Amino acid sequence: MKQKRIKYIDALRVIAIISVVAIHVFADFRDTYINTNRLYYGLITLLDSFTRMGVPIFFMITGAFMLSKKETKKYSQFLKQRLPKLLIPFFIISIIYFIYEGITQDKPLTVIEFIKQFTSSGGVKYHFWFMYIIILIYIFIPFIKVLVQNLKRNELRNLIIVIFILGNVLKTINLYTSKIDITLFTGITLKDITIYSNYVLLGYYLYNYDIKQNTRKKIYIIGILCILLIPIADLLLIDNMRNDVILGSTSCFPLIPSMALFLLLKYQYNNWNIPKIIDKIEQKSAPLIFYIYMIHVLIMELITKQLQKIWIPNRFIERGLYYFIIFLSTVILSYIIAIIFHKIYSFCEHKIKKIRN
Repeated sequence: MKQKRIKYIDALRVIAIISVVAIHVFADFRDTYINTNRLYYGLITLLDSFTRMGVPIFFMITGAFMLSKKETKKYSQFLKQRLPKLLIPFFIISIIYFIYEGITQDKPLTVIEFIKQFTSSGGVKYHFWFMYIIILIYIFIPFIKVLVQNLKRNELRNLIIVIFILGNVLKTINLYTSKIDITLFTGITLKDITIYSNYVLLGYYLYNYDIKQNTRKKIYIIGILCILLIPIADLLLIDNMRNDVILGSTSCFPLIPSMALFLLLKYQYNNWNIPKIIDKIEQKSAPLIFYIYMIHVLIMELITKQLQKIWIPNRFIERGLYYFIIFLSTVILSYIIAIIFHKIYSFCEHKIKKIRN
């Protein structure tokens, strides 16, 4: 059965992938000023703070859909259906990155070296950490589904809050205490995989349960405050090198803004007069998001190298325009290449199924 389209979820997907591309573009922009102008650095970090809902939203959409399905399948059938769709494209694109890194950075291009990088926690490229986490979560989805579907609403809510406190909050406190050589809560602070899984639970909760208007308003206000606090919290943590931990999904700051964005679109999206062209792009983009995520860093680096040959910006406004061009070009080219990759992969998948049958 074809899954019914939920427009606000498609919109969240598009916002999430645009946010992730922006995160990686902002990284270089922030590095430019970290040791020369902390005011500019703080302003860029404030803009970057709005993008930090992207990764949590991806996890939340996974929870909204994967944990809400009622059909029952054998565990082996579930893995057979889901994992190849993640692993095969991921493996192919990892090879492309491996060859690219080997050529541009004069690294060894051997099978052993690829296996070492591919099986490491970070993967062949820095943004692939997400792939390993999402694959692990998919492996445990059937068991998590049993848990959440047998918990009462208040029990699930309490579980999410407890994980947030023992994970995000304690991890954030430890970041600051470690700065003054005091180590706290390491024995009870939850691991990152549990924190990311909590976003999956949160997505299921927000998707399936109604949130009262007064509660939503409070979440919106706290979400905005969290975004405004991120640049301050970041400046208090860093020294002379950018450290994105406080902006990352495992800190205590991005969770409430991510909730706010999810709820805003859930309750308001259908009330907005979205142009048909935008709605169509969102619908067509849904199956491409996965590919865009994997290939966009390569596209961004190639665009940056070419742009550097003809333009070295000096002033703040010029640099802003410079990085905006990189961002926009990366989104457009990644989208086009994702379409091509998706068509090729779908064609090959169809042919293999035909041969098997």
